[in-house]
Amino acid sequence: MESEFRSLAERLKAVAHPIRLRVLALLGSGELCVCQIVEVLQAPQSSVSESLRELRRAGFITERKEGRWVFVSAAQELAGSALLRALLAEAMPLAEAERDRARADEVRRLAIPVVCGKVQQQSVGEVAHA
Repeated sequence: MESEFRSLAERLKAVAHPIRLRVLALLGSGELCVCQIVEVLQAPQSSVSESLRELRRAGFITERKEGRWVFVSAAQELAGSALLRALLAEAMPLAEAERDRARADEVRRLAIPVVCGKVQQQSVGEVAHA
């Protein structure tokens, strides 16, 4: 019993951050490349990567590689989870989530190498300014 509560607590901690909730809401509308997520959220790549690690560790997302690109989607195992349904029910109607999904539609129309090239250039610029 204790380990079940611990597991639930870990999943709750994993989503207790605005970027992670935004990622989950974003993935509710389908798979995205990590670079696309960075572009949509306009967040530092390091913050998005850390958020993705936490969500993967908690079992909310899965990743697959296709060449040099990493694609992320909501974990099918949790698709019927009451917790995930409740989180998405709360997050999806938020104005910020709606803007993220609209931006994701725009970003999906661009070639992955174009988006990832832009994100990589921004990351280099962040390091140079640090």
